[in-house]
Amino acid sequence: MFQTWRLKVREAQEAFKAGDLTEACHLLLNGKLTEFLPGRKLAAQVAEQKAKRATDLAQRGEMDSGWRELESAKQLVGETATLQRANQTLIDNALEDVRRLVCLGEASSALQQIEALEKRKVDPGRLSALKQVAQRVHAAANLAKRGKFPEAEAQLAAAIQLRPNYTELNDVRQDYREKAEQARKLTEQLHRAMAEDGWSDVVPIADQLMELAPESPLAREARKQAWTKVGTKFTDSRRFAATQEWAPSTYNGSRALKDASGERFVLWVDGVGGYLVCLESEVVIGQAAPGNSVDIPVVADISRRHAKIRREGEGYVLEPLHVLRINNRSVQTKTILKDGDEIELGAGVRFRFRRPHALSASARLDMISRHRTQPYADSILLMAESCVLGPRWQNHVVCQEWEGDVVLYRQDDDLYCRAMDAIEIDGELCDGRGRLTNNSHVAGSDFSMSLEELDRCTTQPLL
Repeated sequence: MFQTWRLKVREAQEAFKAGDLTEACHLLLNGKLTEFLPGRKLAAQVAEQKAKRATDLAQRGEMDSGWRELESAKQLVGETATLQRANQTLIDNALEDVRRLVCLGEASSALQQIEALEKRKVDPGRLSALKQVAQRVHAAANLAKRGKFPEAEAQLAAAIQLRPNYTELNDVRQDYREKAEQARKLTEQLHRAMAEDGWSDVVPIADQLMELAPESPLAREARKQAWTKVGTKFTDSRRFAATQEWAPSTYNGSRALKDASGERFVLWVDGVGGYLVCLESEVVIGQAAPGNSVDIPVVADISRRHAKIRREGEGYVLEPLHVLRINNRSVQTKTILKDGDEIELGAGVRFRFRRPHALSASARLDMISRHRTQPYADSILLMAESCVLGPRWQNHVVCQEWEGDVVLYRQDDDLYCRAMDAIEIDGELCDGRGRLTNNSHVAGSDFSMSLEELDRCTTQPLL
């Protein structure tokens, strides 16, 4: 009688020949086929291919997927010389990625990468100085946002001393020097204007200073005082319907906003990040490829149209169009999403679904893998009637330095902004609320943000 394990080995061989390494690995491990010589030989072949795939993924920047491939290969054959070489390749790629992130000024992402390497027990000696560099670059960026350019330059000087070969940091340091001189002149002008009660000059000078340092306490306070002094010149936004108390509308996503930004726009929040805002009740996630018109384009090896998310009443339904998983469970039918669900498309493109605000049907998709949307966004906002920005953790966009909440909301076919204090929309002072148009800029006493319209066909901002 033909032994059962031989049939299972043959099944695993067929999966391997078909290029399905995941299935071959599953069969070998679950069937305990490595206890038999044919199984061990096949496991060595599968592990070698998985090691190759891991290094390919790492070179494409998909580090999380690369590590997973390597870990599954180790489960098959243990620590072999081939896997040790692949492991070293992944470490080298990760360290190079850290260097690139640091030099691009994305020190926060670099520190996350270093933390992941620490958990993998990578040689602390290789990480220690690199971590110090990333921490100093991160500190420099935060200081620069507040207008403390000399202190920021000092942090960069210390970082350069640790890594002289990071020559790109010299350009950043020079940029801080130039901005420090510009900020000094603007600060003198601002103090002079305030001392002379030249409040009409204070706002434009403060705006220039905030372009250099978005979180400048002086510029924010100056704007606040200016708006208080010239309150009689505020635009009376009561001529807008937005002055009425907001209530949920009957908008179902089928109409485009007349003057806001059509179906999607990018919301740039100074000092916080950029957010892809989708207004339709149904969005499609797919590959960012030429000619592929999807709502959420992702730069990754996924299908052109991989999944749909649809808002139904107060909830959201995920419809798989290709292979996907929710919380590590394969899903093939429509599924209701819950707050905190982890969605994985293809091999390693991962989002986390959030419904942070109990009083709003809007939701947020956070990219938790190393992939990027096109255009780049820190998160995707699935906007229903309203979107709340502010310092509280349950807001759709958390802005820790803000004093209060700011709300974007829909009324009829238009998009409005509402805040507790006076705001400036496209250069016009309003008494706390007003209607937004294409590419509007909104500023308050302690915040600034802009809308940027998108061309749906090219997924690029319109010029």
